[in-house]
Amino acid sequence: MKTKEIRNGCLYYNTLTKRVERAIGRVGRRIMTTVHDQDTKLVKSDNFRRASTLQVDKYLNATEPGAIKRALKKVTSLNIF
Repeated sequence: MKTKEIRNGCLYYNTLTKRVERAIGRVGRRIMTTVHDQDTKLVKSDNFRRASTLQVDKYLNATEPGAIKRALKKVTSLNIF
């Protein structure tokens, strides 16, 4: 894909990592991406293609690791006697 075709916030399939990633910014010919609150990465725009509807659904329905950590933190901070 061309860098100009990639929009921030949209989901794309990364052919190198073989997973769906969210585009969050451009740096030259590279795209900054993230996956469910994980570290950001810079990837060449040539390695992206549009994600299929099925791939997007799987990404959106996946449990976020950050959400699990937040839920556990709430449970452990409650004082139940």
